[in-house]
Amino acid sequence: MKYIEDLIVEVKILDDGAVFSRRKDRKPMTPADYKEALRLADSQPGITVNDVLRVFPGAKARQHGGGER
Repeated sequence: MKYIEDLIVEVKILDDGAVFSRRKDRKPMTPADYKEALRLADSQPGITVNDVLRVFPGAKARQHGGGER
């Protein structure tokens, strides 16, 4: 598992490629927050989120609401 963070967003990339993100202040993620989370995930070495979406065209980048675990 990889853990990345910036000033606002925390991102976890699990070994199976799943990406989970949340705001550090626990507020709901905004569209800009989701873009930043994807940017952080894609900045890591290895397979990127866009690579997965291209290889598995039926895959979707899901957005979870705050508070779900």
